[in-house]
Amino acid sequence: MAYQHQNSTQSAGDRAIEKFTEMMITRLEEAKDNDWKQGWIGGQGFQGLPQNLNGRNYSGTNSLFLFIDTAVNKYAAPVYMTFLQKEKEGLRLKKGSEAMPIIYWDMSIKDANGQKVTLADYKNMTKAEKEKCEVRPFLRSFRVYNIDQTNMQEVNKEKYDKLIARFQPPKLADTEGMYRNAALDRMFERQEWLCHIQYDKASEQAFFRPSQDLIVLPLKAQFKMSTTESGIFKDGMEYYSTALHEMAHSTGTPERLNRTVGSRFGDPRYAKEELVAELSSAMVGNAMGFDRRIQNNNIAYVDGWLHALREEPKFIVSVMADVNKASNLILQKIDEQKLALGEAPVLGTQQEQANEPSQKTKTSAPLQDQAEDVAKSVVKANIYKLSTGTYVIQASVNGQELDQKPIDNKTAVTYLRMKDGQKMDQMLSDIVREKYGSELNPPRVNRNESRGLKI
Repeated sequence: MAYQHQNSTQSAGDRAIEKFTEMMITRLEEAKDNDWKQGWIGGQGFQGLPQNLNGRNYSGTNSLFLFIDTAVNKYAAPVYMTFLQKEKEGLRLKKGSEAMPIIYWDMSIKDANGQKVTLADYKNMTKAEKEKCEVRPFLRSFRVYNIDQTNMQEVNKEKYDKLIARFQPPKLADTEGMYRNAALDRMFERQEWLCHIQYDKASEQAFFRPSQDLIVLPLKAQFKMSTTESGIFKDGMEYYSTALHEMAHSTGTPERLNRTVGSRFGDPRYAKEELVAELSSAMVGNAMGFDRRIQNNNIAYVDGWLHALREEPKFIVSVMADVNKASNLILQKIDEQKLALGEAPVLGTQQEQANEPSQKTKTSAPLQDQAEDVAKSVVKANIYKLSTGTYVIQASVNGQELDQKPIDNKTAVTYLRMKDGQKMDQMLSDIVREKYGSELNPPRVNRNESRGLKI
């Protein structure tokens, strides 16, 4: 088996975070160039969260950046597929198509003796045994493509049209011609948010007052600033966007999500909290059919946000961890209203993945996208030694590379020192099965077939 050195130790998860950071920096710079008139996401909004080809929602970080990717590239809907799903559909990618990363959390587990523990073994441990283990979450990533990056519209227009129709929000207006959202209106009227919302009295500004656990909103009519029909309609969207921004702030109290928030302007933690509220309201709003412009009073923070994004590679991870929690809490409460109104919920029953690292163990749904439809495919694998001295296995399916996975040194050295080709093939198959999941179901490796695992 090939023994190769690799110069770069950057993981697929790190590359995905770099991509997301670049997208956010570009978004902020474009907003500055457009005098802040452009929305955070830059689209018209959709009905629901981005989905994979099988209808599962992407959540959290992935949802936000797939929304941005859809808007920037003017795709008709936020529907994405893996390389293997594209193959199963008999589709081809358009020339120059670049994939978007999807991130998810995995876990590295070691027992009290420092020995690596598989997820399956960890799940079967007693509570006492689990408490002795060291569990370290880390990011993984795989790649997806939008349906508009393929020729689906030409070869299967009926399916394409059905997918697009799924995301078209209704255009509802009130008596003043402003956008109307029945779920949020019902929540305000019945006071069914986490704290009281004052929405029926004039106010010069919107704010959340932690000392009173109170959100104050100006009257909806105060947002009617435009003179054109389309402008007035969008003014209504700004009203709800502003409400979502303050609702996001209210999720951070100690008894709720317990975010660390600065107490004064200029405090980096205060600036971060404003970014969390902005992105949470943008993501929730976009899933409900409207985009959000960056608030004028937050323009002062933009240079600080840009500096943090450029100087701290993991800043976006920290921000999005809070955005994921806040937006999910808001969407859960909105779905309660939508169900009461007889409307379809935003979150639905299935989500593509949970973005927060946790010591709770469950099957990671993104692995279904990687392994789904692998039957009748060819899996190839190689073991590499990195420049750090550690070993990894790199597998591919039909030429599409999967993530590298770490291997303990003893296993790698044992494998590399083997002389019997058949035993090497069997051991490699076992490693692939352990590292990439039982869904791949690899039989023995045939070294005469370029180390391909025929499935």
